[in-house]
Amino acid sequence: MPGRDLPEASRNRLLRRADWRFLLPTPMPRQVVSLARGTLADAVGLIAPVAAQSGPAPAADLAVAVNPPAADLEALLGRLEPGGICYTEWYARGPADVRRRLETAGFEQVTTYWPWPWPGLSAAWFWVPLESQAAPAFLLTTRLRARNALRRAIDGPLRALWLRAQRSGWLRPVCAVSRKPGDGTAKRGSILEWLREHWQAWDLGPVPDRLTWLLLTRGPRTISKAVGLVFVEPDPTPRVVVKRPRVPEAESGLRHEAAALTGVRALRPGGIPGVPRLLSYADVDGYPALVETALTGQPLFALLTRASYRDLALRGTDWLIGLLVHRTARPAGGARPLLATAMQDFERAFGPVTDPPQVRATEQLLASLCDLPCVVEQRDFSPWNVHVAADGQLVIFDWESAELNGMPMLDLIYFLSYLAFFYDGALASGRVRESYRRNLDPSSFTGRVHRECVERYAACLQLDRSLVRPLRLLTWLIHSRSDYRHLTADVAGTPAPSALRQSLFLGLWEEELRA
Repeated sequence: MPGRDLPEASRNRLLRRADWRFLLPTPMPRQVVSLARGTLADAVGLIAPVAAQSGPAPAADLAVAVNPPAADLEALLGRLEPGGICYTEWYARGPADVRRRLETAGFEQVTTYWPWPWPGLSAAWFWVPLESQAAPAFLLTTRLRARNALRRAIDGPLRALWLRAQRSGWLRPVCAVSRKPGDGTAKRGSILEWLREHWQAWDLGPVPDRLTWLLLTRGPRTISKAVGLVFVEPDPTPRVVVKRPRVPEAESGLRHEAAALTGVRALRPGGIPGVPRLLSYADVDGYPALVETALTGQPLFALLTRASYRDLALRGTDWLIGLLVHRTARPAGGARPLLATAMQDFERAFGPVTDPPQVRATEQLLASLCDLPCVVEQRDFSPWNVHVAADGQLVIFDWESAELNGMPMLDLIYFLSYLAFFYDGALASGRVRESYRRNLDPSSFTGRVHRECVERYAACLQLDRSLVRPLRLLTWLIHSRSDYRHLTADVAGTPAPSALRQSLFLGLWEEELRA
């Protein structure tokens, strides 16, 4: 896929404008005929070769247009090969009118969606199938409660207004996916048809009469995945999750998640409670797809108050303690390669802005961790990935960074630190270092909870308390890798020292050494 030489912000803006491609049978078309303009035209050119507007040209497998009149629809139909797909955006017409126009032009299998926010003005967060009962109901019932009193007062009427607009066909814009009739080489079934074919093999029950999905495309970076929540109509509880990479460099994360879910499930019969079950990792029409069971719940950060803080922290701690049952011993000094690699990666990335004596001090502290046992690390055990299900149990999403032979306590340190950041509003205010210092102070509110949770975990592991500080340092060294990858992508090259100094995890490493 072109665009790797673009800075992250530019590449992400263009690719997010083409996220509708995950509604198509294949997200990577072979040849496009496009009547789009502006950013949409640029985005189309990033995902596939665009055929010339005039003269002889090979038949395309995708056509793209915005508010096309009847003559343009007729022309697009003629340029598509049999079975080719047409994607259109309509900003002044309702779904029934859009369907009628496309069918009159000769297209079939029309499916309409409502994207939000408005494409072209902002990157869309989700795409709601307008023929679905389940997806809109799920969207409304899982919408996070507004934290502002005024927002809460108007939230109910806004939900009712949106639901009425959806049921009456008033939502705008409308995006449509349709197909040219025929059995040519471009004929492809949707991923929903592929799911139906495998439904019983995955022990999901009888084959459903009708599946729909809600496409989620929110994410801050190009490596963020496109996620489909699959419903058996009209049940508003999703049954299956489908993840697809937006860019080739995100494929390794999906492969790793598939391997991690397989490994975690093998730890005990029936798997670990709160962990999705992997159903498939395969190429669907030549494009990777990870399929897993859908788990639902409220994100932990949305439930966080002073009254709930300790309880939620202890729930997360106890869930991680449950993984300690499956720990395995390492040979003497067995963690040394892991520690050396973490140190080398950190020095290579942040060496230009680090103090050599601090680096040497870190190496000396890490040496004490060489004999710790292997545990499963989720490696993104955070208040946005830890959810509370309706029955009160925790469910844990996003296992693409997990390590089956990881180090103990790192997930807990990450979890408790981010719990404090959310509670303090530190991520929004930029006062992360101050929040971190309070979290290490047992006389503060967050510090008392932090100490209680660490003591609880360490007691179950029979861990020498002198190792807690080196484990905190190791946590920030390991997570600094993601910061460096992001900083590199931001400039499509080597980040400047001034950018390196903005690294959150570099700052936490420095704060830990000063503690």
